[in-house]
Amino acid sequence: MAKDAQKQGYHHGDLRRALVEAAIPLLRTGGPDALTMRALARAAGVSPMAAYRHFEDRAALVAAVADDGFKRLHARLRAAAESPERTLRKPQQTARAGLQAIALAYVEFALEHPDEYRVMFGSKLAADPAIAPQSRNEVFAFLREGIAMLQRQKLVRAGDPQAMAYTAWALVHGLVMLAIDGQVRGKGAPSPEELTLTATELLMFGMAG
Repeated sequence: MAKDAQKQGYHHGDLRRALVEAAIPLLRTGGPDALTMRALARAAGVSPMAAYRHFEDRAALVAAVADDGFKRLHARLRAAAESPERTLRKPQQTARAGLQAIALAYVEFALEHPDEYRVMFGSKLAADPAIAPQSRNEVFAFLREGIAMLQRQKLVRAGDPQAMAYTAWALVHGLVMLAIDGQVRGKGAPSPEELTLTATELLMFGMAG
């Protein structure tokens, strides 16, 4: 972030926001280990004490970065649901197309921001509910409600929408991790987009002939 932008943000009392924005380049260039309070303060041009006023420790900082990621992911998914034809690049808009568009937007976000994605789903956040961001629950609630809507339209079979949402999330998350770790590349390998569309079709229609 430019120093002028930093000063403007601080002037409006938004140092916490500026610190999160300064943390993301650290993460992208140095990985999770680069997210230290001292490095953050240096990157933001403030004293370590100023940073500690907003994040009591490194765990709180990581949680804030994850929270920012989930909020941006949520916005991306909502945009895809509202205009699935843009994400799918097809001139059609159906409820099922909306679900595919959401899945594709999810994968695209993760592949564009792999470092943030790893932090968002890091084991430390999962192990400590006290610091897990509420925005993660909002992403899951959005997915669950989407499945419930398809059930009301008789496009998805009856059942627990929460269990179905977890299953759908696990499927797409698995694809993301395979792609991020380079496990689905090489000659003849399908693209992440192709895998996502295939996976969602299998999820919606099954593998039976």
